Amino acid sequence: MFHLHTSTTMKLLPVACLCLLTRCGKTSADENGPGVVRVAVEEGGDVVLPCSRSNKENVEKTVFDWKKDGLDVFFYEAGKHYNNGQEGQSEQFKGRVFHFQDELKYGNASIRVQKTKMADSGNYTCTFPKKQTSHIMLFVDPDPERSVLKDRSEEKIPGAAPEPYTKILPQTDDGVLLQCEVRGVSPEPAVEWRDGSGNKLPAKEPQVSERESRFYITLQVTVTKTDNYRCVVTQEEIKHQISAETFVPLSGAASTPSVTTLDQTNDWSLLQCEVQGASPEPAVEWRDGSGNKLPAKEPQVSERGGSYDIILQTTVTKTDNYHCVVTQETIHHQTRATTYVHFSGATSKPSVTILDFKKDQALLQCEVQGASPEPAVEWRDGSGDKLPAKEPQVSERGGSYDIILQTTVTKTDNYHCVATQETIHHQTEATIHIYIGESNTGWIVAVAVLSTLYVGVLLALLREKGYISRNCLHDRARWKCNKPA
Repeated sequence: MFHLHTSTTMKLLPVACLCLLTRCGKTSADENGPGVVRVAVEEGGDVVLPCSRSNKENVEKTVFDWKKDGLDVFFYEAGKHYNNGQEGQSEQFKGRVFHFQDELKYGNASIRVQKTKMADSGNYTCTFPKKQTSHIMLFVDPDPERSVLKDRSEEKIPGAAPEPYTKILPQTDDGVLLQCEVRGVSPEPAVEWRDGSGNKLPAKEPQVSERESRFYITLQVTVTKTDNYRCVVTQEEIKHQISAETFVPLSGAASTPSVTTLDQTNDWSLLQCEVQGASPEPAVEWRDGSGNKLPAKEPQVSERGGSYDIILQTTVTKTDNYHCVVTQETIHHQTRATTYVHFSGATSKPSVTILDFKKDQALLQCEVQGASPEPAVEWRDGSGDKLPAKEPQVSERGGSYDIILQTTVTKTDNYHCVATQETIHHQTEATIHIYIGESNTGWIVAVAVLSTLYVGVLLALLREKGYISRNCLHDRARWKCNKPA
């Protein structure tokens, strides 16, 4: 299981025993130098990374620090470490790295990494400050059951390619030139362009440069038809594949069609859709507001130099939004134009009136005339809540409906009569404001009391001036004064 050379073997014997107990994988000394240890493990397994003081000195009261390519893997200082409150461990290793407490007295600072990931591969250092540093290289082999190519960006594998950069360069006489750029990745990837069907496209020779073991690649391809194109980057060694997509519209792709209303009566409307200069030949169809394909006349098709002009007509009979849809399947292109058709049967704004008004309520009436199809009519208050109403009065003449709906309201508010024709997606309403005032009884009593007080005061003044004697009597509507004896 282990292939340890010369002095490295003697130094790592305690660790080898630990590995046997913990399924750490294969360990061997690097051929380039006895100071580097190579460890391999299958993805998902546990692995022991060996590190011991050369003199087997007790390290329980000392410091040792594990790092990987600049990341903090495990730090120990006289009993404190990342698993008992010490802070600073890199997110990638949290909850997966443990030391061997009972081995510290023998100078063994090895660690166990659980549930290894592809991202764990790399160069590790185990450092006793100012004393000793060990170098370990870990290789995590893909699990055979998980060795399919896929986007492994979330696994944060060092060197895994990010999404490539794609752009459309100026169009030439030969077609459209597309460029894909991959920057700073390792290991070196395979880069290719594919069309919307997944077919690999012939491309120019890739431009490849390498800096500090990282690869930079540019790949260009010329395309001649409207399609979705993908630049695909594959790193087989780490089972990573990622792509970026761009859409290329060429001149033959149909532009937005022109739609017109050729003729219209109260019962039907003749619509026309016109497509000009499209290549390849498109499929053209009319659809209603729900997306249903409509029956249409035979299309009028003419061809000039490989480009097609098409006219398609249809007759519609209800108020709706209608779409002319143009599809060029072979170049994955679709466009459309929309027109709204309104028929006279759609109800106009209803008429609302106040039939009766009392001090604490009002009787409102809503009237809809000549609507087809039959609408639903309802009263709503200012908050949009439906109000209770009397049974609607409905009459029908030649397929058109007249409807009267009454309701009684008792508070100040805005009231709406709403008419809805669901089948033709039409709704209209009318609004009226009603003010229900306070009762006038209190004011009448107040005025009567004030009038009585005023008359009493006036009579007292008249007696004081001698205009009226105390012998004056009030006789119904006039005053009589007796002469004094």
